[in-house]
Amino acid sequence: MLGITKKFGAVTALDRVDLEVSQGAIHAIVGENGAGKTTLMRILYGALASDDGTVEVETHAVKFGSSREAIQCGVGMVSQHYGIIPELTCLQNLILGAEGGPILRNRAAEERAKMLATRMGFEFNWQAEASTLSPAGAQKLEILKLLWREARIMILDEPTAMLSPADANALFVSLDSLAKDGATIILVTHRLPEVLEHCSRVTVLRNGKRIDEKAVTETSGSELAQLIVGGALDKPEITSSFRPGDRLLEITNLTVKGNRGDIALKGVGFNVRSGEILGIAGVDGSGQRELFESIAGLIKPVEGAISFAEQDTAGWTPAQRIAHGLRMIPEDRHAQGVVENWSLDANAALGLQRLKPFARGGRVDEKARHRMAGEIAERFNTKHGGLNLQMSSLSGGNQQRFVAARSLCLNPRLVLAFQPARGLDIKGTQKVYEGIRDVCRSGSAALVVSFDLDELLEQCDRVVAMNHGRLLEPEAHQAMDRDAIGRLMVGAQ
Repeated sequence: MLGITKKFGAVTALDRVDLEVSQGAIHAIVGENGAGKTTLMRILYGALASDDGTVEVETHAVKFGSSREAIQCGVGMVSQHYGIIPELTCLQNLILGAEGGPILRNRAAEERAKMLATRMGFEFNWQAEASTLSPAGAQKLEILKLLWREARIMILDEPTAMLSPADANALFVSLDSLAKDGATIILVTHRLPEVLEHCSRVTVLRNGKRIDEKAVTETSGSELAQLIVGGALDKPEITSSFRPGDRLLEITNLTVKGNRGDIALKGVGFNVRSGEILGIAGVDGSGQRELFESIAGLIKPVEGAISFAEQDTAGWTPAQRIAHGLRMIPEDRHAQGVVENWSLDANAALGLQRLKPFARGGRVDEKARHRMAGEIAERFNTKHGGLNLQMSSLSGGNQQRFVAARSLCLNPRLVLAFQPARGLDIKGTQKVYEGIRDVCRSGSAALVVSFDLDELLEQCDRVVAMNHGRLLEPEAHQAMDRDAIGRLMVGAQ
């Protein structure tokens, strides 16, 4: 890719960017949210047209008018925004658009699907509706689509953002095998350890420009971090000791059914005190989702109690819980956190529209909403072209910054944060956790789920583990011991 330029109105997303990737390489592209990484990849994939510049694939000049043309040329992409249709089965989603003819041979298709999944270390119920998939499962299915279409150039945009550490490691083992077989893999990521451990070269973008390209063996995490942000990165000041207050959230013997009718939570009990950030570690699908949905009032427990500030929440609607100070950074911002074709203005009040200052006399106060939208965008430096623009105009990381900032406004008392740093760059991750810490030290509490155990150990005051619907707490002398918590995550006490 030579001299790639792309403008959106007055905003220059890419400014004469060059990118050269060798066959059989795993090549990383890194940069802050809004640096132009995804835009560059969407141009390569034919989903966007560049304003200037040229593209060559396997020495041939190409100009893709659509993603279909890119796929036919062997270029495939898994974006942060999944293309899964919930009502279709996993198998139907896998082959959609690449059926190979007018007659569907389901048995042969399923056999090939099983073979590809085994190759990647994945497992699926191919006849189940895709609506039953977790976000991590949907991510895996999207990756398999590339193999189904026999892509030779595979673009993966934040592929491990929703994967557990074990799944992420298995993915990279498979990607390394694909690269050795001649596949070319372009990895867009914010996780520098992944770059250093699994990639051969790395390109750094900043503010739409290519800053540098290096062999991974000739750089370091600290150097890449400085290239990404344009200078030294200040380390956050974390107070190691704090005094938790009264119990703010108390869960007693909570038993909950999952969306398949199975028991997803099995007699879970714990408490969170004001001032405390409690981290929940665990392999994806261990009951974390059902726990958060129960606390938010989205599903009704089979048994057990949830008390908030010594009040039984049984019978409380989600709106009542929000009115009492519950806030949420959802796992899937697109399904649960934003309406993409609404403006930033309108999204600022989403879920909070009944609270002051958004509400006035039973109606939304538009002036107050506009003011709050500006404050929300400013809190974590969300990059945007105007509060009146659609949420879809923002990069994924900037959408996450906006959603996280909204969850911390209007005096939250309990913050449920599910993968709060998903898709965020170094500064974004730092700022969001600083924001969570600030509201907690002011008397609130936070419950954080992340599939990155190191992130939880670094950011939380206490970490527990979930395994097959049960909550397990390490011994006091191993409270923040990585190996001990890791064993609890897989049920090996």
